[in-house]
Amino acid sequence: MVAADDSSLGVQKTSKATTNANQTYTVQPWQMFLYENRTLASAITAAVTGMVVGYPFDSLKTRMQTHHYPSLLTCAQRSISEEGIRGLYRGLLPPLLTASAAKSLSFSLFEQTKQWLRRHDPCSSRDPFLLNFQRTTIASVALTAAISGGASGTVIALLCCPLELIKVQMQLANLMNLRPSSAIAVPRPAVQPTPLGGNALATAPLSAQVRKAAPPTWATSNISVLREIVHRHGISGTYYGLRLHIMRDASGTAIYFAAYETVKEILRRFTGSDTTGALTHMLAGGTCGVASWLLIFPVDLVKSRMQSQVLRPTQTFLTSWQCLRDIYTRLGMAGLYRGVSVSLIRAFPIHGLNFVIYEWARSVICRLAGQPE
Repeated sequence: MVAADDSSLGVQKTSKATTNANQTYTVQPWQMFLYENRTLASAITAAVTGMVVGYPFDSLKTRMQTHHYPSLLTCAQRSISEEGIRGLYRGLLPPLLTASAAKSLSFSLFEQTKQWLRRHDPCSSRDPFLLNFQRTTIASVALTAAISGGASGTVIALLCCPLELIKVQMQLANLMNLRPSSAIAVPRPAVQPTPLGGNALATAPLSAQVRKAAPPTWATSNISVLREIVHRHGISGTYYGLRLHIMRDASGTAIYFAAYETVKEILRRFTGSDTTGALTHMLAGGTCGVASWLLIFPVDLVKSRMQSQVLRPTQTFLTSWQCLRDIYTRLGMAGLYRGVSVSLIRAFPIHGLNFVIYEWARSVICRLAGQPE
């Protein structure tokens, strides 16, 4: 159970009578329970809503990153034509079940780390205009949120890497069975790896690689994917791509929360209000979603490429650095952002919606318990 977010409010667990604006009423135990765990409950509500709405876009992003499509529209049309709308929701169950847990844990860790930093701030008693962990300046707000977000993202990456790996395989399952040769990371014949300084793609013509390496039959259920990964690579194989996952989530979550808290604080100060509304939450949430994706997308691209080959008979890329060099050599800087359009299209509305729902749920829970937000 997550402790109450603001211990300074002095809410007693055994208290059931609440006075608010000269009105006294009884708070039910379940209302107090929700209030004490409002971050948890609000994050779960936002996570489930955001996952259901945004998952088809995430599937298209993975396909754009790992297979050749001339445009996002072509990718969507072919995917729906071959697999139907349900195909875009393939692999939804694991992230749907875990997204609520992961996001609630992420938000809880963020809030608790932020409160801990403010309580143990060595600079809090000094000049309030110096950089610290309080809300004295915009820079202080951003610094506190970035450190708290980075810590939260690291923990989430450690817990969710196996689930992310399974999700990537499921998103590509039907596509690999239908058109295995369309994958960007095409299986190679068994050869000695080329040193990074040489031409890593010059081992054989593409058509010869496809003929020599027969495409595997991709597993089509979450359990079968997990079983196959463990069979081929052992338990440690479920953490394939962990370093990239940590790099993406730690930096991405730091940027995510820092951008949200900063924009929200700027808008709050601009309006001169002590509270913020749905429009502020939508703008701040959408901004943080776009900013984080723009900065971490190349890492996410390499992670998707590396994780997509975990069940291949041979690995095209032996290291993430080799994968990065290959993308940049063949496609330039634009190649590092292949598939970014679908992420940006979904980023603003989905993340804006996430924070609107999150803040709304917190507000509703506080009102139910008769407590200030």
